[in-house]
Amino acid sequence: EGDVLLEYAIVCGRVVALVVTHEESRLVQLGSASALRLACEALRPERSESKPSRAVLRLRELVIAPLALPRSTKRLLISPHDALSYVPFALLAPGVDIGYVPSAASYVLLNTNGHEPGETVLALGDPAYRSVRSGGHRGGRLSGKPLPRLEATRAEARAVGDRVLLGTDASVTRFFEVLAERPRWRAVHFACHGIVDAMRPFDSALALTPTADSDGYLTALDLLGKRIPADLSVLSGCETGRGRLYRAEGIVGLTRAFMFAGSPRVLCSLWKVDDDATRALMIRFYELWNPRPKPGAKGEPPVGLPASTALRRAQEFIRSHDKWRHPYYWAAGVLWGLPD
Repeated sequence: EGDVLLEYAIVCGRVVALVVTHEESRLVQLGSASALRLACEALRPERSESKPSRAVLRLRELVIAPLALPRSTKRLLISPHDALSYVPFALLAPGVDIGYVPSAASYVLLNTNGHEPGETVLALGDPAYRSVRSGGHRGGRLSGKPLPRLEATRAEARAVGDRVLLGTDASVTRFFEVLAERPRWRAVHFACHGIVDAMRPFDSALALTPTADSDGYLTALDLLGKRIPADLSVLSGCETGRGRLYRAEGIVGLTRAFMFAGSPRVLCSLWKVDDDATRALMIRFYELWNPRPKPGAKGEPPVGLPASTALRRAQEFIRSHDKWRHPYYWAAGVLWGLPD
């Protein structure tokens, strides 16, 4: 009740949407694929100097308004296609919770794999990049330049994590050692550089600290052979929600790899993000989704909001600050998988 699944597709050059509510399902024709792609290209919220309001209105007219969504809609489950895969629907449907799913079938599968919730957050931040060069990464996306330190990620990891790995401890080897200490985690949180390889999506990686037995890159390919027993994986780095678009599969990259590895929810980013705004957003998200008991408090522990609701409210919190009002600062975060 209150949920609407929107599954978009391009068929013979036309955009269609399957709209599924608690009461009905219907197919809506939306227009040409070329018009959609032009509208998506015009929407560039990752550029803080641009004003995307006109482009937002245009896309809203193309892909939301014709659907005649019920007034009772509280949450949209978006299965995007083609250029829509990189559109933050929080801009197109303000005030409504947003979740992304690869498909309706995958949403059903995620819902059937029930687990007892985890209780502890494992957070990595401020990796020691001084000896890391991107030439060691198979994608080679940074042309051999040293990765800059992300000092703000140290405070972010400490603020959200119960078990925190920083500096030289924030390595691939150490992560998997600590991950094995618990049968299930509430979340695993990576505050680090993300590297996207659109041509070879399984080379996309999270850049951690190098060690004697690892170059420091946790790639999508590495994850396919691992299990990530966590209710949520947070990839708090630049462009971690991007990858390679396949016609039938959608985005293939880090997000899909974490879901294959067993994480039913993945929070990631669509573009290069601002350090301070991202830290504030993540801290606020965890306060809402995974609230901690106050020192000395008695009784039942506080209950958090659904992940999609917590993300929307955290984004609204960031947007309420004048210096972060532009979508560049708050709209990049998207939640894939189960929205609860």
